Amino acid sequence: MKVKEQNVPVLRFPGFEGEWGKNKLENIADLIGGYAFPSLRMTRIKSCFQVIKMSNLYGGILDLERNASYLETINSSEEKFRIRDKDILLSLTGTVGKRDFGYTVLIVQPHNLYLNQRVGLLRVNQESNATFLSSLTKTDKFQKKFHALAIGGTGNQANVSLVDCRKLFFRFPSLPEQQKIASFLTAVDSKIEQLSKKKALLEQYKKGMMQKLFSQELRFKDEQGNEFPDWEEKRLGEICEVKRGASPRPISSPKWFDNDSEIGWVRISDVTKSTKYLKKTTQYLSNEGIKKSRLVTKGNMIMSICATIGKPIYTDFDVCIHDGFVVFDGLTAKKEYLFYHLEFIQKRWYRYGQPGTQVNLNSKIVSNEIMPLPCSEEQRKIASFLSSIDKKINLISTELNHAQSFKKSLLQQMFI
Repeated sequence: MKVKEQNVPVLRFPGFEGEWGKNKLENIADLIGGYAFPSLRMTRIKSCFQVIKMSNLYGGILDLERNASYLETINSSEEKFRIRDKDILLSLTGTVGKRDFGYTVLIVQPHNLYLNQRVGLLRVNQESNATFLSSLTKTDKFQKKFHALAIGGTGNQANVSLVDCRKLFFRFPSLPEQQKIASFLTAVDSKIEQLSKKKALLEQYKKGMMQKLFSQELRFKDEQGNEFPDWEEKRLGEICEVKRGASPRPISSPKWFDNDSEIGWVRISDVTKSTKYLKKTTQYLSNEGIKKSRLVTKGNMIMSICATIGKPIYTDFDVCIHDGFVVFDGLTAKKEYLFYHLEFIQKRWYRYGQPGTQVNLNSKIVSNEIMPLPCSEEQRKIASFLSSIDKKINLISTELNHAQSFKKSLLQQMFI
C-alpha cells in the first residue's frame, strides 16, 4: 500500500499546520532576463551605472569589484533592467559543477545596478517573501531541478532558460510562515556575516603585521628589554637541504596505491584545501609506491613548486611527495619562523615565470632564495606572535564552518 507523501517540512515553527501548497515559480515571482548591453558602451572606468554580469555572482556572492563594468549613461528603454531592492539574481550560464552556475544572490538596497545578459532576476509578488524564496533557491532540491534544465554549450558550459525556470514547481507555505522562516534564517545569515567579517579583519591584521615584522619596521626585544642583534641574510640552501619529491611511473597504475596504507600521497589539491597542517590526503601509497617516491615524516614542512606554487605546509602524518613539492631537510633555523616567512613571500615566486604561463620552480631556485634571518630567539618571538593570530583565525573559522553547516542543515529540514 502506497504511503501518502506528507508535504510538510521536518522542522516547523509552532502554530503552523497543514500541508504546503504546490505552485509554479512564475506564480510566485516575475522572472526577468538581463539585457545585452553593447560591449562598446561598457567601460572599466567607474561611473554611476554598474552592469552586473555573471562574474559578479561567482560563488553566490555579489562581488562588485570582480571584473567590474560600467556605463556612462542609461536610456529610458534600459531602465526596466535596473535591479530593485529584494530582487534575487540568478546565474544562468556557467561551468557545470563550478561556483558560477545556478547561484543566487538576494539584493539589498542596490545603487544603480543593471542586469546584463545571462543573469536572471526573480522579483517576488506581494503574496511571497523574497528572503524565503532566496533561501529556497539555495536548497539541494532547487539546485537539482535547476541543473536538470541545463543545456550544454561549448566545452562544459551550460545554459538555462528563464522560460523553463518559470514552469518549475515547488512547495510553499502561507505568507506568515514564509516570513517566520525568513526572519529566523536572516538571523543565522547575520551571524555568518559577522563571523566572516571578523575573520577577514584578522587576516588583514596578520598580513599587515607580517609586512612590518619581515621588513624590520617592527622589532622585538629580549627579556631584559635590549635590542636583538642585526639580522643576517642567507640563501635557503645554506640553512637546510632542499630536496625535491619523486613520483612512481606511470602514476595511473593502481599498484602504487593502497587505501589501507597510512602513508599519504600528497597532491597539490590536498595542499590547497588545507591551511597550516596537512591532516589527510585523497590517496595513500602502497609499499611499492613508497619506494618510488620521497618519504616525509610527520612534523616536517613541505612546499608546492608547481600549480599553486610556494605554499608551505606541515605534515601532520607520514606522507610521500611527488616532484611538485620540496621538503626542507636538516633545517637550522626555527621551522615555525621559516613557515611564516615562506607564507609571506609566496607570491614572489611568480617572478620566475612568464606572464600568462604556469610557473614551475625547482630545488635550485628554491635553494638560492635569500632569507632574512634574525637570531634564534627573535625568530621564536616572531613565530609565536604570528601563531597566536593564526589560533584566533582558526577559532573564528571553526565557528564560521559550524554556522554554515547549521544553515545548510536548516535549509534541508525547513523546506520541502
